[in-house]
Amino acid sequence: MHDSPARIEPMTIEIVSPFEQSPDSEKGTRCVLIDPVADAQLSRWIYELAPQGAPQWMPLFTGTEYASLTDISPALVLSGERGDWAGYASALLEQSHAGCVLYLEDRSQWTDAVKHCQSLLTIRTKEKSAQLMRFFEPRWLEPLIASLTPDELQAFLGPFSGLAWRNELGWRYQSRLQPWDGVVHKPGWLHIGSARQQAMRQKRLEVIATELAKDYSAVLKMPAPQHFVYDQLCLAQTAGVEQKAHFERWIRLALHSQDRPWPTAEAKQVLARDDLVVAGKLDALERLYG
Repeated sequence: MHDSPARIEPMTIEIVSPFEQSPDSEKGTRCVLIDPVADAQLSRWIYELAPQGAPQWMPLFTGTEYASLTDISPALVLSGERGDWAGYASALLEQSHAGCVLYLEDRSQWTDAVKHCQSLLTIRTKEKSAQLMRFFEPRWLEPLIASLTPDELQAFLGPFSGLAWRNELGWRYQSRLQPWDGVVHKPGWLHIGSARQQAMRQKRLEVIATELAKDYSAVLKMPAPQHFVYDQLCLAQTAGVEQKAHFERWIRLALHSQDRPWPTAEAKQVLARDDLVVAGKLDALERLYG
């Protein structure tokens, strides 16, 4: 059984781009955590676009067990000033899932900030005592943050007073709840067990449901359309759907069949076929109901 869609909770605070305006009450210095997967020339641009060509930055794999991968390391870059670098970083985060923005409360804590981010690169799971995680991946930051206890959230933010990221719903922001206690935890302090993974998947589903409800608002005439979409995505997930594009195809099929409960008995027969992968099942359903 899935949680009732009525249990969807308000999401993290929505903000304008942090490159245009800092969130209300946020006094920290803006830092950008950015992944070269979005631009292989990232390190070049960090130097060429920095004020006076002298950036304050650190490849996060440096000095860690991932040091051999430094050439493809995510980078933490102090980015408090407006200018060419801020414009470049803003465009990269708007156009790709390349990272996030962190607010460093005290610039003298830069070394602690680097060590803190390095500590988050390694997590523990049920299967592994040490596993690399792109904790700054913006599509998963909201689900991850929602899964944390207040104490874990404090530890997750560490010396940073706030965190901003951009997902399908726009720019989002989470502030730290209490002053930092000065503790930099060891790598692997964060445990991502089976229950947390499931909670994160469901929160991710809520984000997708919110986006799709907005995109299809013109044809979603029922009360509480977001709940309808979320409920359908839960059914899709039970049927083996995992990819976002496939979730949207499922919603279109459900909308086409609004006068009958979805999935129909005939659709369930298609979904039960072992000779088709998920994409093939959706293809078959679209031929039947398209």
